Amino acid sequence: MSPTRSYHTRQREMVLQFFAAHPAECFCARQLIDQKQIPVGTATLYRALALLTQEGHLKKFAQADGGPAFYQYNESDACRSHFHLKCLRCGRLVHMDCSLMKDLQDHIAADHDFWVDSGKSILYGICKTCRG
Repeated sequence: MSPTRSYHTRQREMVLQFFAAHPAECFCARQLIDQKQIPVGTATLYRALALLTQEGHLKKFAQADGGPAFYQYNESDACRSHFHLKCLRCGRLVHMDCSLMKDLQDHIAADHDFWVDSGKSILYGICKTCRG
């Protein structure tokens, strides 16, 4: 294999297809391994997640508490321009496309001279379903 050739394998395509079939959901590698969601080896899965994230096909969300990273299918670049809510119980990720968060980002920039990377900003809490 040539060093300039893109790394495309059947296993990597299976990982990408799985995430594309579940675009609104987030998964950590351990969930996929334990639940046998994708029939690939552990090392292959981690390698595919890293490559697909690097290429922009998946979005990686690191846990503030050092827990496992979660991955989600990146349908468009729109995910880079808004904040996210992450449920600490079920792992659900909510995309916050609302003007209030844009106003908050503008306030922080103007009044605190700090630019917030909203696409990497996650607010943690408990979703309505888990609270109920």
